[in-house]
Amino acid sequence: MPDTAPDTTSGDAAAGPDASMDSAAPDADDGGRLPDADAGVIVDAGPCAVLGPSGEPTDLACTGLYSDWTTKTVTPGVVQYTPGLQLWSDGAVKTRWIQLPPGQPIDTSNMDEWTFPNGTKIWKEFRLPAFDSATPLRIETRLLWKLGPNNWVRTTYRWSDDGETSATELLNGELDANGAGYEVPSQFECNDCHNGRLDGVLGFEAVALSAPGASGWTLPELVEAGVVTAAPAGQLTVPGDPIESAALGWMHMNCGTACHNGGQGEAESSGFFLRLDVATLGSVASTEAYTTGWNVPSTTFHIPDAGTTYRFHACDLGSSAAYVRADVRAGVDGTPYGIQMPPIDSHVVDVAGVAELAAWISEGCDGG
Repeated sequence: MPDTAPDTTSGDAAAGPDASMDSAAPDADDGGRLPDADAGVIVDAGPCAVLGPSGEPTDLACTGLYSDWTTKTVTPGVVQYTPGLQLWSDGAVKTRWIQLPPGQPIDTSNMDEWTFPNGTKIWKEFRLPAFDSATPLRIETRLLWKLGPNNWVRTTYRWSDDGETSATELLNGELDANGAGYEVPSQFECNDCHNGRLDGVLGFEAVALSAPGASGWTLPELVEAGVVTAAPAGQLTVPGDPIESAALGWMHMNCGTACHNGGQGEAESSGFFLRLDVATLGSVASTEAYTTGWNVPSTTFHIPDAGTTYRFHACDLGSSAAYVRADVRAGVDGTPYGIQMPPIDSHVVDVAGVAELAAWISEGCDGG
């Protein structure tokens, strides 16, 4: 299913990029305690007065995403965006928004590790097909909210069954949220992936916002709007022919940004890196996917009956660990736990993405 946003959710978020630098955060951001002008005291604002463990609202309606809950009108200054490289989320349709605090740009002096200003909020809505509806229904909306240096709230709000009425914070996750195996991660599990970047943001980054198909706030638009401190030295393009660039882009977003990188990823100790850092974009052969993976024997994972197991083995899918592990899910067809990649929060194989990886490994081979 394409990772695109239904037009009905965007409200007025299509306002120009400058909008995010001109509007203040909604009143609900103070935790829902609103002043009573007549009495000169603070009064209870209902559900917005209820806070989670890090001081976050427990009701999505109080996070500042919507200026009108009934119509789901997006607050002015909250900008919708779509990265050109997509993270697979078991078929969910996703919509993303970001709000920057007024006058405070993103520090992009390190183009591979952006640092966001305190007060930044990023939302991502997930919709899934429903048996009784032709339109995918909202199932969860995740929030990243930066309170201070190295201090992010990462949480999710679970929508009511109709995908409209309410969305309440869900701290402990849900293993089968839709009756068909879709998993909502726990608040703690969010850290497993988001800690893979220095400032904890995965999809709003240089390579993905420069790729074809990016919209809303692309990297060139961020530069033009003056909401980043530095522009890249040149155009950022995933290298290779269409087969190579598709595979490298898919691995960057699904494997490299969170885990397989030499920064803070959980797979750093493996030495197998799949993130596309700016300095590696000159050619396919200069990417870390190639230098650390192409025809490199695996030291930690062995495919039964494969002889030597490689990370990528040219022209041989059966001995390529990256392909074999991406093409299975735990508990399906007898696959044991500890085999699939990514290792958490996915129960459905990304068939299209795995096919792109297979095409790269098989390119130029007899019958490939």
